[in-house]
Amino acid sequence: MIDINPNFAAVKQGLIPLTPQEKIKQEKDGLDVLQDIYRYAETGFASIADDDFERFKYYGVYRQKPKDSGYFMMRTKIPGGQLTGAQAKVLSSLADQYGHGFSDITTRQTIQMHWLKIENIPDIFAQLQAVGIITSGACGDITRNVVGCPVAGIDPDEILDATPQLIEVSRHMTNNKEFSNLPRKYKISVSGCCIRCAQPDINCCSVFGLKRGDEAGYGIMVGGGLSSAPHLAQTLPFFIKPEQVWPVVKAVSEIFRDEGYRLKRTRARFKFLVADWGVEKMAAEVQKRVAFPIEAHTDFSVPRDQETDHLGIHAQKQAGLFWVGVNFAGGRVRDGKLAKIGELAEKYCAPGQDAIRLTAKQNLLILNVPEANLPALKAELDANGLVYDSSNFRKGCVSCTGIEFCNLAVAETKNRMISLVEQLETTSGWYKDKIRIHFSGCPSSCGQHQIADIGFRGARTKINGEMVDAYDAFIGGRLGHNRRFNELLKGKIIAKDVHLFIDKLLRIFDAKKQDGENFADFCDRVPKEEILAAINA
Repeated sequence: MIDINPNFAAVKQGLIPLTPQEKIKQEKDGLDVLQDIYRYAETGFASIADDDFERFKYYGVYRQKPKDSGYFMMRTKIPGGQLTGAQAKVLSSLADQYGHGFSDITTRQTIQMHWLKIENIPDIFAQLQAVGIITSGACGDITRNVVGCPVAGIDPDEILDATPQLIEVSRHMTNNKEFSNLPRKYKISVSGCCIRCAQPDINCCSVFGLKRGDEAGYGIMVGGGLSSAPHLAQTLPFFIKPEQVWPVVKAVSEIFRDEGYRLKRTRARFKFLVADWGVEKMAAEVQKRVAFPIEAHTDFSVPRDQETDHLGIHAQKQAGLFWVGVNFAGGRVRDGKLAKIGELAEKYCAPGQDAIRLTAKQNLLILNVPEANLPALKAELDANGLVYDSSNFRKGCVSCTGIEFCNLAVAETKNRMISLVEQLETTSGWYKDKIRIHFSGCPSSCGQHQIADIGFRGARTKINGEMVDAYDAFIGGRLGHNRRFNELLKGKIIAKDVHLFIDKLLRIFDAKKQDGENFADFCDRVPKEEILAAINA
């Protein structure tokens, strides 16, 4: 029995048995694989050492399903999802050149491509670098893309613009060998959004906007995460000034690096350490690691509704300028549409202010559009099949990669979500309330199904002797006010019946809801057994 703390010191001193992943990290830092990637591009897929496949992740490169196919997926690193028109066009061009003409917007505000070969990677890196995009830290046991509010700096209602703090945190945590050997992946959000759209409740380390009288600053949550053992982040009793954000995040990150569990991969996420230590011990340890006293704070009001993606057309705080949200069901972008968005941003944004923001719900926004340009922009969006006036079904859909490319998934999700939205817009067009529907292909919850109004987790079942895709349905999840993970309602709904199940569930909600009650409130009030009985009637 191991009775010592299975942390970084124990690993370095050889006091605990190493997992395969810890062994790989001890032998060579993941950031040191870059030159090997270029070498393997010359020698070919068959020459790649197994351990280096694991290290490739540190530059956003994963083996695509099946693992011996010779194909890779790649994630980019786009802090806060902030793109220019030129960057969007290069990303689209790379997808056309090497990725079968499509890419995906992820829940961490970045772009993911598929069907890449090792010999393509150097040119992809070069084209990305030419427009200021990197992939370092996009995957692996390292800090993933730092997310934030997509309307930071332009939202009239924001608490404060967190862009400077987000960029500072991302810069310090990227290509930094002080933080390139963490126990597991590490997810950070930094936002001053008044509705906390960057989802601090489910990130490992989350800085969120906070008001104290007339002063604007930040609070911090730690220890959130989903997967098969979901945890809601806990708020530390701090008021953090803008210039203190990086030192505090650095202290939290050092705690994860030094004290996070490394004996078992299933217990290595930061959320397990936070749950074991508790808020008091975590806050005390953070204070020890910074050179200034962090001000105490206990009044943390929670937004009523943080489940939005800032879609639609809205006036910015900058006079005469607007942002325009464009929706992509499940985040999939095809047929050069990302390049078209880049072109439209360059054409219709205020001169020299072309800006695109990817969102955590797999959509994007075009910023800084003068009011006089809105009619022409909308006309071109319409002409190119780009949806800015979305149904609630389309607004609220999120999907993981699914069995199409992922080695963990057991069911199709991405294309299923695209077709589901179209089905619901046809068969359930009567429904007008807000609803959030998420798909995950497995318990890892990359589609964040546990926080959805209606969340589906991939499964398999047998129909007439044949195995088919099915989904377990969960209801009632939400973040922010009265936050909670959803609960299982019904298992193994076959794929072709999912839209019918949703339609029936929404009809039950519509018939039984009370005045002003949203779907999550309804699921709180009405017992699941009663809802399921009505579904099965």
